[in-house]
Amino acid sequence: MASTTEILSRSVAGLNALATVFLLIGFAKIKSGDRVGHGQAMRNAVITSALFLALYLASKVHLVFALHKTNVVYRPEVVGLTWDKLLYYIILFPHILLAILVTPFVLRAVWLAKAGRLEEHKRLVRWVFPVWLYVSVTGVIVWAFMEFSGSLAAAAK
Repeated sequence: MASTTEILSRSVAGLNALATVFLLIGFAKIKSGDRVGHGQAMRNAVITSALFLALYLASKVHLVFALHKTNVVYRPEVVGLTWDKLLYYIILFPHILLAILVTPFVLRAVWLAKAGRLEEHKRLVRWVFPVWLYVSVTGVIVWAFMEFSGSLAAAAK
């Protein structure tokens, strides 16, 4: 049976994957000229990402209070740097940094769209969209590393 740590982590990854789907739908909708469909998809992406953030923070609270840990370590049983650990950290560090940096710009893009300032919105999302998409996709990849290495299961013991 899956631990709370694993369930929370899988839920967070699922929300990241769902946000990715909504982002891609939103992109396809705006490219086809469907502003209404684009707005709906992007609203869903924002809501899903907000739910992701809430659940991610809940998973961190769970780690601290239930497991007395600050983080889950990737393959802690392996001493030294291996090719998979290197790849994991190459993906993880930009993921974290870009997730922090892109969030206020996503909120700004939403505000600009709601305010009808579409030219400014377009200029901003030309770089915000790919970064947000990268963060969503790499979030799922980071989870996959943790899940399939057994690191999540080991953290709950």
